[in-house]
Amino acid sequence: MKTRAIQIFEAYLESDETRKHYNYLLKKFANHYKLESLDAILSIKGEELMKRIEDYTILFKENGMSMSYIRSNTFALQSFCEANDKLDVNWKKLRKLCKKQKSRKSRPYTTSEIKRMLHSVKDLRNKALMLFLSSSGVRRGAIPVLKIGNLKQMTNGCVAITVYEGSDEEYTTFINKECNDALTLYIEQRKHKGEIVTNDSPVFLGQSTNSSPKLKAMSEASVSNMMIRAKNNAGVNFEGAPNILCHAFRRRFNTILKMNKESNSPLIERLMGHDMKLDNSYFQPTLDDLFTEYQKGMADLTIDDSERLLAERKSIEAQKSEIEVQKQEQNSMKEQMTILAENQAKMNHIMEMIARGEVTLVGKNNEKITLDLIKSV
Repeated sequence: MKTRAIQIFEAYLESDETRKHYNYLLKKFANHYKLESLDAILSIKGEELMKRIEDYTILFKENGMSMSYIRSNTFALQSFCEANDKLDVNWKKLRKLCKKQKSRKSRPYTTSEIKRMLHSVKDLRNKALMLFLSSSGVRRGAIPVLKIGNLKQMTNGCVAITVYEGSDEEYTTFINKECNDALTLYIEQRKHKGEIVTNDSPVFLGQSTNSSPKLKAMSEASVSNMMIRAKNNAGVNFEGAPNILCHAFRRRFNTILKMNKESNSPLIERLMGHDMKLDNSYFQPTLDDLFTEYQKGMADLTIDDSERLLAERKSIEAQKSEIEVQKQEQNSMKEQMTILAENQAKMNHIMEMIARGEVTLVGKNNEKITLDLIKSV
């Protein structure tokens, strides 16, 4: 049973993923100092706790851990203490140990690198997952919470993805036909093994074991481990320009969409799930608006050469179809303008006849007005 301190701490945090992550980091800290429980952290006097956190931080630095990881540990401890009114720790001083460093050189994955990594994995799940990350641009943290019910079929073999459904961070992105085909094969494989797939089923499953046969969603750690293996097996590693494991897919997604000359940046930011503050409240694009923007880069997001050619052809066909619709609308408008002009000419002619006294207006039942010729005397 959870202690009151843990219950208050978890209620203090907004995101389920943050709760899980911070609990994990707190347990590592407690284990490092051989504490009996997380509550024991609160029993340590402020000065002593600060010393332990400082030593813990310095240890991470010496081991070459990233500053973002070190800050996450500090934030987890701070949230736990502040949620439980432990205010005798100088967090401002501790944060100085976690100063932001100059960001490491990084870049997106290239299409060639992703192709090599896909060839290095044999499992249908891992192939589908890699294509999913590549074609949708979602964060690694979105994978554990994705359900089958978050998928909606679109045209051209694409699928709309509702990410973080029901939360303040909810947004929509898409996967292309190449990914959809791989994902369909993976889900069909699960059904063949006897799984009853419903809308509440995870899109990607974690590995079940004999001790834990229950089906669970794939965790963030498993996603990272899969990518580490794929990178190592494919030899994707360049000194001086280390890829961020999963975020490199996201960088590629953003770069490809924004490189299009006709790109719409606000729509791309929506597809990325970026917080645009006030813009989120006032700018409300439709699903079709987002899908149209996604399709502009759909071909370049595709990995397989044959699939890319097919995507390019469909993109061209979609553009032609859009042009045809525009032409039809223009022709319809021209016809309406012609009819309007003809009616205007007839009206002008009638007004001239009335002015010359050649006709008179006659009302019938207050509904129709007709013209009678004036007979010559």
